[in-house]
Amino acid sequence: MATYPEMMGRAVAITGAASGIGEAAVRSFYAQGAYVFLLDLDYKGVEKIAAELGDRAYPIQVDITNPQSVLEAFSAIDHAGTGLDIFINCAGGYKKLLTVEKMDLEEWDNTISLNLRAVFLCCQAAIPRLKKSKAGRIINVTSISGRTVHAASSPAYGSAKAGVTQLTRFLAYELGPYGITANTIAPLTTLTPRVAALRTPEDIARIASQVPLGRLATTDDHVSAMLYLASDGAAFVTGVALDTNGGRIML
Repeated sequence: MATYPEMMGRAVAITGAASGIGEAAVRSFYAQGAYVFLLDLDYKGVEKIAAELGDRAYPIQVDITNPQSVLEAFSAIDHAGTGLDIFINCAGGYKKLLTVEKMDLEEWDNTISLNLRAVFLCCQAAIPRLKKSKAGRIINVTSISGRTVHAASSPAYGSAKAGVTQLTRFLAYELGPYGITANTIAPLTTLTPRVAALRTPEDIARIASQVPLGRLATTDDHVSAMLYLASDGAAFVTGVALDTNGGRIML
């Protein structure tokens, strides 16, 4: 993975930090010399990771769907005294794979709340902090499900992720005068331990066969894109949806 000396001493807040892409992002930004705030509802999970990493890692429990909890989390970041340079939203997901016809309103509302409303709440809280930075960055993680339609995804999840892409464009437009960039990455199925446990080798081979590069993504594929978007080299890149999908879809 590429190294970015400018990350030394910068402060990064990452939601969904207890596992998957979020955890990988935490470890990579920490390795680059950044202060890292691990935001997750699973406090034991982020506390364990922070203890492994060291004194530049700060675990913070937060329910990103709750406005008061989000405000308290960003207040905790303020108390650390590092400022905030980069905000990365990795949290998301859904519980039920249902068609539009069969989806109950509770599942729709919960999925939209977790994947779109929460991004709005967290970005809104991050903005005043990022305005004080000389290298402000917002990176929102969406999904291939928000870029195209396929049967193995939730309509609510895909709709929310598409909404995050448009919200991020508004952020890029509104925050450009302050030198803050806002971009998204849109992963496809990623070979995390959870995915490996849920899928058979045949499933993985079938999905990989649909990808021009011939494999599923790893968390490092997505984190490498995040590091670039957070770097000084991407200072003029904003409002972009970066498809980290191995060519599975090309827009």
